[in-house]
Amino acid sequence: MTHHRHRIPVAPSLATALAEIELGMDGHTWAAAHVDAARTCLRTAGVALVHSLADRLAADGWAIAALPAELPDESLRRAAAGVLAGVGAPFFSIDGGRGLWLDGLSGPERIPTSFGGFAAQVLHIDAPNVTAPPDYTSLLMLRPDPAGGGHSVLADLRAAALLLTDADRDVLSHPLFFEGRAEQLHGVGEPLLPFPVLEDGPPGCTWIRWAGKLLTDPRNATHLPVLDRFAALLHGTERRVLLRRGNLLVVDQRRAAHGRTALGPQDGVSASARRLLCQAKARFDTDAPAHQVMRSAA
Repeated sequence: MTHHRHRIPVAPSLATALAEIELGMDGHTWAAAHVDAARTCLRTAGVALVHSLADRLAADGWAIAALPAELPDESLRRAAAGVLAGVGAPFFSIDGGRGLWLDGLSGPERIPTSFGGFAAQVLHIDAPNVTAPPDYTSLLMLRPDPAGGGHSVLADLRAAALLLTDADRDVLSHPLFFEGRAEQLHGVGEPLLPFPVLEDGPPGCTWIRWAGKLLTDPRNATHLPVLDRFAALLHGTERRVLLRRGNLLVVDQRRAAHGRTALGPQDGVSASARRLLCQAKARFDTDAPAHQVMRSAA
Protein backbone atom coordinates (compact mmCIF):
# COMPACT_ATOMS: atom_id res chain seq x y z
CA MET A 1 0.00 0.00 0.00
CA THR A 2 1.06 3.59 -0.53
CA HIS A 3 2.45 5.89 2.13
CA HIS A 4 0.19 8.68 3.34
CA ARG A 5 2.51 11.27 1.81
CA HIS A 6 1.13 10.48 -1.64
CA ARG A 7 -2.42 11.49 -0.63
CA ILE A 8 -2.50 15.30 -0.59
CA PRO A 9 -5.59 16.89 1.01
CA VAL A 10 -7.36 19.64 -0.92
CA ALA A 11 -8.83 22.27 1.39
CA PRO A 12 -12.64 22.44 1.18
CA SER A 13 -12.52 26.16 0.41
CA LEU A 14 -10.15 25.59 -2.52
CA ALA A 15 -12.19 22.65 -3.83
CA THR A 16 -15.37 24.73 -3.66
CA ALA A 17 -13.73 27.60 -5.53
CA LEU A 18 -12.44 25.27 -8.27
CA ALA A 19 -15.88 23.65 -8.52
CA GLU A 20 -17.37 26.98 -9.57
CA ILE A 21 -15.41 26.89 -12.85
CA GLU A 22 -17.38 25.56 -15.82
CA LEU A 23 -16.37 22.38 -17.64
CA GLY A 24 -16.91 23.83 -21.11
CA MET A 25 -14.71 22.34 -23.81
CA ASP A 26 -12.98 23.70 -26.89
CA GLY A 27 -13.05 20.59 -29.02
CA HIS A 28 -11.30 17.87 -27.03
CA THR A 29 -9.48 20.29 -24.70
CA TRP A 30 -10.73 22.10 -21.62
CA ALA A 31 -11.38 25.67 -22.76
CA ALA A 32 -8.40 27.99 -22.20
CA ALA A 33 -10.44 30.53 -20.21
CA HIS A 34 -11.40 27.82 -17.71
CA VAL A 35 -7.83 26.55 -17.48
CA ASP A 36 -6.64 30.09 -16.77
CA ALA A 37 -9.34 30.55 -14.11
CA ALA A 38 -8.31 27.33 -12.39
CA ARG A 39 -4.63 28.26 -12.41
CA THR A 40 -5.36 31.71 -11.01
CA CYS A 41 -7.25 30.03 -8.19
CA LEU A 42 -4.39 27.61 -7.55
CA ARG A 43 -1.78 30.39 -7.52
CA THR A 44 -3.73 32.37 -4.95
CA ALA A 45 -5.43 29.80 -2.72
CA GLY A 46 -3.70 26.55 -3.68
CA VAL A 47 0.03 27.25 -3.33
CA ALA A 48 0.57 24.47 -0.79
CA LEU A 49 -1.32 21.97 -2.96
CA VAL A 50 0.68 22.89 -6.06
CA HIS A 51 3.99 22.48 -4.21
CA SER A 52 2.93 19.12 -2.81
CA LEU A 53 1.84 17.88 -6.25
CA ALA A 54 5.13 19.05 -7.75
CA ASP A 55 7.13 17.30 -5.01
CA ARG A 56 5.33 13.98 -5.39
CA LEU A 57 5.38 14.00 -9.19
CA ALA A 58 9.07 14.88 -9.22
CA ALA A 59 9.91 12.16 -6.71
CA ASP A 60 7.72 9.28 -7.85
CA GLY A 61 5.86 10.23 -11.02
CA TRP A 62 2.39 10.08 -9.42
CA ALA A 63 0.32 11.78 -6.75
CA ILE A 64 -3.18 11.72 -5.27
CA ALA A 65 -5.15 14.91 -4.63
CA ALA A 66 -7.79 14.12 -1.99
CA LEU A 67 -10.84 16.30 -2.67
CA PRO A 68 -13.58 16.56 -0.04
CA ALA A 69 -15.71 13.42 -0.32
CA GLU A 70 -18.88 15.27 0.67
CA LEU A 71 -18.94 17.31 -2.54
CA PRO A 72 -21.51 16.13 -5.12
CA ASP A 73 -20.31 14.33 -8.22
CA GLU A 74 -20.47 17.33 -10.57
CA SER A 75 -18.56 19.50 -8.12
CA LEU A 76 -15.89 16.79 -7.83
CA ARG A 77 -15.58 16.65 -11.62
CA ARG A 78 -15.06 20.40 -11.81
CA ALA A 79 -12.70 20.62 -8.86
CA ALA A 80 -10.63 17.70 -10.16
CA ALA A 81 -10.35 19.39 -13.55
CA GLY A 82 -9.01 22.46 -11.77
CA VAL A 83 -6.39 20.41 -9.93
CA LEU A 84 -5.39 18.69 -13.17
CA ALA A 85 -4.91 22.10 -14.80
CA GLY A 86 -2.25 22.72 -12.18
CA VAL A 87 -0.21 19.92 -13.71
CA GLY A 88 -0.89 20.25 -17.45
CA ALA A 89 -3.44 21.16 -20.12
CA PRO A 90 -6.49 18.89 -19.59
CA PHE A 91 -8.09 17.09 -22.54
CA PHE A 92 -9.94 13.91 -23.41
CA SER A 93 -8.56 11.38 -25.87
CA ILE A 94 -11.67 9.20 -26.26
CA ASP A 95 -15.18 10.31 -27.23
CA GLY A 96 -18.20 9.33 -25.20
CA GLY A 97 -17.62 11.07 -21.90
CA ARG A 98 -19.29 13.94 -20.09
CA GLY A 99 -17.16 16.75 -21.43
CA LEU A 100 -13.63 16.35 -20.07
CA TRP A 101 -14.31 13.19 -18.08
CA LEU A 102 -14.88 9.70 -19.45
CA ASP A 103 -16.89 7.52 -17.06
CA GLY A 104 -15.85 3.97 -16.26
CA LEU A 105 -18.94 2.61 -14.55
CA SER A 106 -18.15 -1.00 -13.74
CA GLY A 107 -20.47 -3.55 -15.28
CA PRO A 108 -20.60 -7.14 -16.51
CA GLU A 109 -21.18 -5.95 -20.08
CA ARG A 110 -17.68 -4.43 -20.17
CA ILE A 111 -14.65 -6.39 -21.34
CA PRO A 112 -13.41 -7.73 -17.97
CA THR A 113 -9.90 -6.23 -18.28
CA SER A 114 -11.05 -2.90 -19.75
CA PHE A 115 -11.74 0.45 -18.10
CA GLY A 116 -14.94 -0.33 -16.22
CA GLY A 117 -14.42 -4.09 -16.21
CA PHE A 118 -14.45 -6.33 -13.15
CA ALA A 119 -11.13 -8.13 -13.68
CA ALA A 120 -7.55 -7.05 -12.97
CA GLN A 121 -5.98 -4.67 -15.48
CA VAL A 122 -2.31 -5.19 -16.33
CA LEU A 123 0.25 -2.43 -15.97
CA HIS A 124 0.34 -0.04 -18.91
CA ILE A 125 0.57 3.52 -20.07
CA ASP A 126 -2.43 4.90 -21.91
CA ALA A 127 -2.04 4.97 -25.71
CA PRO A 128 1.48 3.52 -26.04
CA ASN A 129 0.89 2.92 -29.74
CA VAL A 130 0.68 6.55 -30.93
CA THR A 131 3.24 9.22 -31.73
CA ALA A 132 2.28 11.48 -28.79
CA PRO A 133 0.90 9.55 -25.80
CA PRO A 134 -0.77 11.69 -23.12
CA ASP A 135 1.91 13.13 -20.83
CA TYR A 136 -0.41 12.68 -17.87
CA THR A 137 -3.35 10.45 -17.21
CA SER A 138 -5.70 10.98 -14.29
CA LEU A 139 -8.35 8.93 -12.54
CA LEU A 140 -11.10 10.47 -10.39
CA MET A 141 -12.90 8.13 -8.01
CA LEU A 142 -16.57 8.97 -7.55
CA ARG A 143 -17.72 5.63 -6.11
CA PRO A 144 -15.25 2.98 -4.86
CA ASP A 145 -16.01 -0.70 -5.25
CA PRO A 146 -18.36 -1.57 -2.35
CA ALA A 147 -16.82 -5.05 -2.37
CA GLY A 148 -13.44 -3.54 -1.48
CA GLY A 149 -11.50 -4.42 -4.62
CA GLY A 150 -10.06 -2.46 -7.50
CA HIS A 151 -6.82 -1.18 -5.98
CA SER A 152 -4.86 1.07 -8.30
CA VAL A 153 -1.39 -0.32 -9.07
CA LEU A 154 1.56 1.97 -9.86
CA ALA A 155 4.99 0.89 -11.09
CA ASP A 156 8.23 2.72 -11.83
CA LEU A 157 9.06 2.45 -15.53
CA ARG A 158 12.46 4.12 -15.30
CA ALA A 159 13.62 2.07 -12.33
CA ALA A 160 12.72 -1.13 -14.17
CA ALA A 161 14.44 0.02 -17.38
CA LEU A 162 17.68 0.72 -15.49
CA LEU A 163 17.85 -2.96 -14.48
CA LEU A 164 17.71 -4.28 -18.04
CA THR A 165 20.71 -5.98 -19.57
CA ASP A 166 22.32 -4.21 -22.50
CA ALA A 167 21.10 -6.95 -24.83
CA ASP A 168 17.48 -6.65 -23.69
CA ARG A 169 17.66 -2.85 -23.83
CA ASP A 170 18.88 -3.06 -27.42
CA VAL A 171 15.97 -5.28 -28.49
CA LEU A 172 13.38 -3.09 -26.75
CA SER A 173 14.82 0.03 -28.43
CA HIS A 174 13.89 -1.15 -31.92
CA PRO A 175 10.43 -0.54 -33.48
CA LEU A 176 9.39 -4.17 -33.35
CA PHE A 177 6.38 -4.21 -31.05
CA PHE A 178 2.61 -4.21 -31.46
CA GLU A 179 -0.23 -3.55 -29.05
CA GLY A 180 -3.87 -3.17 -30.02
CA ARG A 181 -5.08 -0.51 -32.42
CA ALA A 182 -4.98 3.28 -32.33
CA GLU A 183 -8.25 4.56 -33.78
CA GLN A 184 -10.65 7.45 -33.06
CA LEU A 185 -8.36 9.11 -30.53
CA HIS A 186 -7.84 12.84 -29.92
CA GLY A 187 -4.75 14.84 -29.05
CA VAL A 188 -2.29 11.95 -29.21
CA GLY A 189 -0.78 12.25 -32.68
CA GLU A 190 -0.89 9.43 -35.20
CA PRO A 191 -0.85 5.62 -34.88
CA LEU A 192 2.62 4.19 -34.33
CA LEU A 193 2.70 0.48 -35.11
CA PRO A 194 5.12 -1.15 -34.67
CA PHE A 195 6.84 0.91 -31.97
CA PRO A 196 9.89 0.67 -29.71
CA VAL A 197 9.25 -0.02 -26.05
CA LEU A 198 12.27 2.12 -25.14
CA GLU A 199 12.81 5.37 -27.01
CA ASP A 200 16.29 6.71 -27.59
CA GLY A 201 16.72 10.35 -26.61
CA PRO A 202 17.55 12.82 -23.85
CA PRO A 203 16.82 11.58 -20.30
CA GLY A 204 13.40 12.68 -19.12
CA CYS A 205 12.12 13.31 -22.64
CA THR A 206 11.72 9.76 -23.87
CA TRP A 207 8.89 7.25 -23.64
CA ILE A 208 8.81 3.76 -22.23
CA ARG A 209 5.87 2.50 -24.24
CA TRP A 210 4.74 -0.30 -22.01
CA ALA A 211 1.49 -2.26 -21.94
CA GLY A 212 1.06 -5.63 -20.30
CA LYS A 213 -0.95 -6.67 -23.36
CA LEU A 214 2.33 -6.79 -25.28
CA LEU A 215 2.83 -10.17 -23.62
CA THR A 216 -0.31 -11.67 -25.15
CA ASP A 217 -0.20 -10.09 -28.61
CA PRO A 218 0.89 -12.86 -31.03
CA ARG A 219 2.70 -10.29 -33.17
CA ASN A 220 5.30 -10.05 -30.38
CA ALA A 221 5.91 -13.79 -30.00
CA THR A 222 9.50 -13.62 -31.29
CA HIS A 223 10.53 -11.24 -28.52
CA LEU A 224 8.34 -12.60 -25.72
CA PRO A 225 11.28 -13.62 -23.46
CA VAL A 226 12.59 -10.04 -23.47
CA LEU A 227 9.13 -8.64 -22.75
CA ASP A 228 8.66 -11.16 -19.93
CA ARG A 229 11.91 -10.07 -18.30
CA PHE A 230 10.95 -6.40 -18.41
CA ALA A 231 7.49 -7.21 -17.03
CA ALA A 232 9.11 -9.02 -14.09
CA LEU A 233 11.38 -6.04 -13.36
CA LEU A 234 8.43 -3.67 -13.51
CA HIS A 235 6.40 -5.90 -11.20
CA GLY A 236 9.16 -5.58 -8.62
CA THR A 237 8.52 -1.82 -8.36
CA GLU A 238 4.74 -2.03 -7.82
CA ARG A 239 2.83 -0.05 -5.21
CA ARG A 240 -0.90 -0.33 -4.55
CA VAL A 241 -3.44 2.19 -3.33
CA LEU A 242 -7.19 2.01 -2.83
CA LEU A 243 -8.68 5.24 -4.12
CA ARG A 244 -11.40 6.75 -1.96
CA ARG A 245 -14.29 8.94 -3.08
CA GLY A 246 -12.92 12.28 -4.23
CA ASN A 247 -9.38 10.99 -4.80
CA LEU A 248 -7.75 12.19 -8.02
CA LEU A 249 -4.79 10.05 -9.07
CA VAL A 250 -2.43 11.89 -11.43
CA VAL A 251 0.23 9.82 -13.21
CA ASP A 252 3.21 11.08 -15.22
CA GLN A 253 3.17 8.55 -18.04
CA ARG A 254 6.87 9.01 -18.80
CA ARG A 255 7.64 7.83 -15.29
CA ALA A 256 4.99 5.38 -14.13
CA ALA A 257 2.71 2.66 -15.45
CA HIS A 258 -0.68 2.02 -13.89
CA GLY A 259 -3.19 -0.81 -13.63
CA ARG A 260 -5.65 -2.25 -11.11
CA THR A 261 -6.42 -5.34 -9.11
CA ALA A 262 -9.68 -7.20 -9.66
CA LEU A 263 -12.84 -5.85 -8.11
CA GLY A 264 -14.40 -7.79 -5.25
CA PRO A 265 -17.33 -10.19 -5.76
CA GLN A 266 -20.09 -8.30 -7.59
CA ASP A 267 -23.02 -10.73 -7.34
CA GLY A 268 -24.72 -8.78 -4.56
CA VAL A 269 -23.84 -5.30 -5.84
CA SER A 270 -26.60 -3.32 -7.55
CA ALA A 271 -25.85 -1.40 -10.74
CA SER A 272 -26.37 1.92 -8.94
CA ALA A 273 -23.76 1.01 -6.31
CA ARG A 274 -21.00 -0.26 -8.60
CA ARG A 275 -17.58 1.34 -8.80
CA LEU A 276 -17.57 4.60 -10.77
CA LEU A 277 -14.21 5.91 -11.90
CA CYS A 278 -13.58 8.75 -14.37
CA GLN A 279 -10.54 9.49 -16.50
CA ALA A 280 -9.05 12.53 -18.22
CA LYS A 281 -5.68 13.32 -19.74
CA ALA A 282 -3.32 16.29 -19.62
CA ARG A 283 -0.64 17.49 -22.00
CA PHE A 284 2.66 18.88 -20.72
CA ASP A 285 2.41 22.67 -20.36
CA THR A 286 5.28 24.86 -19.17
CA ASP A 287 2.74 27.37 -17.80
CA ALA A 288 1.18 24.84 -15.42
CA PRO A 289 1.81 25.93 -11.82
CA ALA A 290 3.32 22.58 -10.78
CA HIS A 291 5.91 22.80 -13.56
CA GLN A 292 6.80 26.32 -12.59
CA VAL A 293 7.55 24.98 -9.11
CA MET A 294 9.61 22.10 -10.53
CA ARG A 295 11.68 24.48 -12.68
CA SER A 296 12.40 26.77 -9.75
CA ALA A 297 13.52 23.79 -7.67
CA ALA A 298 15.80 22.36 -10.38
